[in-house]
Amino acid sequence: MEAVPRSGWRRCLLAWEDESVTNCSFLLHDIVLQDRVSDRWRWLLDPVASFSVKGTYQYITTSVDPLDRGMYDDVSQRQVPLKVFVFSWRLLRDRLPIRDNLLRRGIIYQDGISCIGGCRTSENATHLLFRCDIFGTVWHY
Repeated sequence: MEAVPRSGWRRCLLAWEDESVTNCSFLLHDIVLQDRVSDRWRWLLDPVASFSVKGTYQYITTSVDPLDRGMYDDVSQRQVPLKVFVFSWRLLRDRLPIRDNLLRRGIIYQDGISCIGGCRTSENATHLLFRCDIFGTVWHY
């Protein structure tokens, strides 16, 4: 990955980080801070009461697509360790840090998306967890 030097940062920014900084700067360029006017963050999910972990949890647990709701309920209603619950939630929401997701977010490039097992197939959740000759067999045991 190509690092982009930018003054004011402790390390050189990666290309995708530099793009995020540019986008953030663009969003904030019309903001004018004023003395004697109090600033306040506003949480869009609850603009009256502001951010809360409870409110965020409620948003996450109620925003699941209706088709995924049954699978989510199966996982969330069980007494499972937290790490199993978090892994399951990330799997169901396609949030695992596997190569196709990393490519989509610009963290890795196209030439690095083949399966880590060496089977030369594109690495996605279905392949890695169920179809891969190396890692997919682990789930059967």
